[in-house]
Amino acid sequence: MVNAAKHPNITLYTYSEVVEFSGNTGNFNVKIRKNARYVDEKKCTGCGLCTTKCPIKVPREFDRGIGERGAIYIPFPQAVPKIALIDKEACIDCKNCQRACLAEAIDFEQEPEYIDVKVGAVIVATGYDEYPIMKYNDYNYGILPDVITQIELERMLSPIGPTGGHVYRVSDGKVPKKIAMIQCVGSRSVNGNPYCSVVCCSVALKNAQLLKQEYPDIEITLFYIDIRTPDKGNEEYYRKVRDYDINIIRGKVGEITQDPETNKLNVRAYSSLTDNIINLDADLVVLSTGIIPSKGTEEAIETLGLSKGPSGFLSENHVCLSPQETKNVGIYICGCAAGPKNIPYSVSTALAASSKAAIILSSDTYSQELIIAEVNDDLCMGCHRCEKLCEYEAIRVNEQDIAVVDDLKCKGCGVCVTSCPARAIDLKYYREKQLTEEVKGIGAFCVETADIKKEAVKE
Repeated sequence: MVNAAKHPNITLYTYSEVVEFSGNTGNFNVKIRKNARYVDEKKCTGCGLCTTKCPIKVPREFDRGIGERGAIYIPFPQAVPKIALIDKEACIDCKNCQRACLAEAIDFEQEPEYIDVKVGAVIVATGYDEYPIMKYNDYNYGILPDVITQIELERMLSPIGPTGGHVYRVSDGKVPKKIAMIQCVGSRSVNGNPYCSVVCCSVALKNAQLLKQEYPDIEITLFYIDIRTPDKGNEEYYRKVRDYDINIIRGKVGEITQDPETNKLNVRAYSSLTDNIINLDADLVVLSTGIIPSKGTEEAIETLGLSKGPSGFLSENHVCLSPQETKNVGIYICGCAAGPKNIPYSVSTALAASSKAAIILSSDTYSQELIIAEVNDDLCMGCHRCEKLCEYEAIRVNEQDIAVVDDLKCKGCGVCVTSCPARAIDLKYYREKQLTEEVKGIGAFCVETADIKKEAVKE
């Protein structure tokens, strides 16, 4: 991230969002809104002194609410750029940060800035969000404080996390002796998401190993539907983790309750391998929550004119042949924008998307396939049927009620041709007249060949 920030050919617009998008392949117009930080980026040195003077304490988003931050804060220790920002909703205008800032970087009068940029290609990498477990209260999450998620556990295990790398019960601050992990929370479920979130099994195994290394005497039980570790070396890693004396039970957890006297959590589950009901007392329960499309994905769909699949992730042209290409030439997707992925897969898709973008940017001209739709203005009656059916949004009815084709967006699929009731649309090089004459020619050739064969038989 630091190298990207220092690269002379890379301009970072952080704390910003795309608000308008237009243009064609190789010549896109992007309008960016750079939100007000209320901190001057050119003056701020990232010393963090202002953050220590803020009297306000609110849950830190980066630590998933386990840690705290002030109204003025640096998002996380490795943030690029390392510049503070002010949460206006939490700020009480005490001006302590302004008085403490030696660089005089605090600016409460700062306004959002709009920037217009011309680009030749776009790569969408909107990441993912965590399954909204708080919304559905799965396994009493949000009600029982000692029911947490894998991401919250990771923040505890981090040396720079809110607990300094140590794991405690949220309710009383004690070190847990028994931990239960539950897989596929919000994934592979008719009530949640039907798809697998790919990384949950590996994350749970990794965190279980870290816990065992930090606390050798801790008891860990992992409840799973299927352990899915398909990537290179992951199956071997799974077998290695099992040697840490971790209980791995194939079965679904039904409910989690809390003993009012001991405050321990009772996990009730069914073991499909032994056909038994299991009741397990645990000090801490960790939920492996699924991956869903990020909020930025929905914004990208609306702003960039992209499409999405049934799961809400961005749609690619072809999952095997064109996994990074979208219906708009010059706009590419990578990482979890297109679906759940682990880090190696995200990196490989990012490299593929950048290679696709480089192909367009490295040439002065863009070559377009000539097999595209063509409208006969005299026949078109402006019924909008072609416009509604075009998956690529390549045809629009103008103010004169005449359909107009965008040559760069059209893929020559022919849907508009077959849907037009006035037969006003043809496909170049595959016009109806051409096809009719071709069929007649084939028919005449077949008749002629048959006559020759008959004469040959007679002779």
